[in-house]
Amino acid sequence: MPSVLPGAGVRTISGRDGYDSRLMNRLATLRYLALPFHAAPLLLVALFSVMLRLALHAGLIGLPALLILGSWFFKYAFLLLDHAAHGRPGAPFLSMEDANPLGEMRPLLYGMSVVVFYMATAALGELTSPDLASALRLLGLLALPAILATHTITGSFAEALSPTTVIGVTRRLGSSYFIILCVALACGWAGRAVALDGGHLAVLLQIGLLMLLWLELFAVLGGAIHERRLELDFEPEHSPERRERRDERDRDRERDRFLDQVFAEYRAGARGNPWAAIQARASQSRSPMAEYAWIYDRVASWPRQSLADRVAQELLPLLLAGNCNGEALRIAKSRLQANEEFRPLASEPLLRLAELARDAGDRPLARALLRDFDRHYPDDPSALRARRLAGELAR
Repeated sequence: MPSVLPGAGVRTISGRDGYDSRLMNRLATLRYLALPFHAAPLLLVALFSVMLRLALHAGLIGLPALLILGSWFFKYAFLLLDHAAHGRPGAPFLSMEDANPLGEMRPLLYGMSVVVFYMATAALGELTSPDLASALRLLGLLALPAILATHTITGSFAEALSPTTVIGVTRRLGSSYFIILCVALACGWAGRAVALDGGHLAVLLQIGLLMLLWLELFAVLGGAIHERRLELDFEPEHSPERRERRDERDRDRERDRFLDQVFAEYRAGARGNPWAAIQARASQSRSPMAEYAWIYDRVASWPRQSLADRVAQELLPLLLAGNCNGEALRIAKSRLQANEEFRPLASEPLLRLAELARDAGDRPLARALLRDFDRHYPDDPSALRARRLAGELAR
């Protein structure tokens, strides 16, 4: 699992874009409030509410059922936390494997930790001051979401108890941590109202509402981890970055297959077929310039350069039309170095390249492009313009 290093850098975005990005992060975190209202969590809450109500009605006989159902519910809360943090689609189901008493141990670990922490602060309060115990408990409550987040990211309970690591996670969660605390405060206030002032509500409804509020806390915490994954150096199972890398791998494999076929035809001497295949592919693409660009980068390293010259002749006008002047000059220069007879198909792109090279201070490139203009473009209307430019470069 990835680790969280206290000194890891944080991406910074300034200006209006930075404000918009932070606002979108906040809104994206809050959308996870809807996660417990998917079909699977609602069904679990409804079923568990009925079973817990029956167990409460049974008194001592229902105590084992209460413990088992409580264990399953808290396991599901952590399952929901992981689900949101990893960006998995939909909402999780509680399987028999997940309900295994020896499976998910985090509810037991943190339940015991909270009890130990409470008893330790109580003992400290008796030795010093009750106010100190209260302050430490408040600090523990404020740090608990960061502790759970640290465990989710690192997979290590020991790391989750490291103050340095927890502080680093809190810092990198940024404004999202404030949102988490606000949601926790709102859920706590609502839970208190349901438990203490909700006597007019049916017990079944009270149980269901309290369970939903608890799931809200875990859903928002998991959502904050997912939305701040780059700042936290966390690699979730599902993310735009991972999908992009997968799409790039698929695209590269498809491109390799295409160029393998083109190279086989080119090596066999079928010069027309390779170029026809390239031209057809580019014409069917949404961005012919991008298509010709990657093809040129590949074929430029092939032993024979005639196909690279032909691709460059199609690519250069597109680059100039797209104001990709630097890239156009780079390709023109590399083609001339490989083949001094290389020229664009038409005179207008050549003159434009010569002017750009002149303006960029690369006068040798400009002169090389204009050399033997009349031979490469006989009876061209731009011959006078080319001679003027050549004369200017000769001075």
